[in-house]
Amino acid sequence: MARARTGLKPYLSSPQLRERYRACTEVKEVRRWHALWLISQGQSAQEAAWTVGLCPAWVRRVVQRYNTTGPAAVRDGHDQNPGGRRPRVSEKQQQHLSQLLERPPPAGGLWNGAKVALWLEQQTGRKTSAQLGCVYLRRLGLTPQQPRRRHGQAASREQQRAFKKNSAAR
Repeated sequence: MARARTGLKPYLSSPQLRERYRACTEVKEVRRWHALWLISQGQSAQEAAWTVGLCPAWVRRVVQRYNTTGPAAVRDGHDQNPGGRRPRVSEKQQQHLSQLLERPPPAGGLWNGAKVALWLEQQTGRKTSAQLGCVYLRRLGLTPQQPRRRHGQAASREQQRAFKKNSAAR
């Protein structure tokens, strides 16, 4: 069963839609204006979607938003509502963490994701994974540090020195 052609309400004429498409600088918005202009030229939503590289259902959704709200609905809403979670710690706490990472950790050793996560838990009172600790290390321009593993049967320092002392010089 074929879909009926998607029509546009006459908020803007076809030349005006083309002008919006050509003048727009926002990449996502350009594709929407382009699809609307193609539909105003008589193409179906599927043909317009194929031309601009969008999903036909998405083009139909853009057309529906345009028809109900007008040209303002074509803009991306992420500038008013960027989404995403708020950071676990405040900017001030991040600065404190950055200063803290310049010194050795209180438990000794090197800073790693687990140690940063423990600090985050103490600051926020929320359970924190070691992975999030690594994220905060990287966010501050550092990398998680891990000492190299030693073989279980590796020679001790004294044994290594004795071996070097007794081995033939090359």
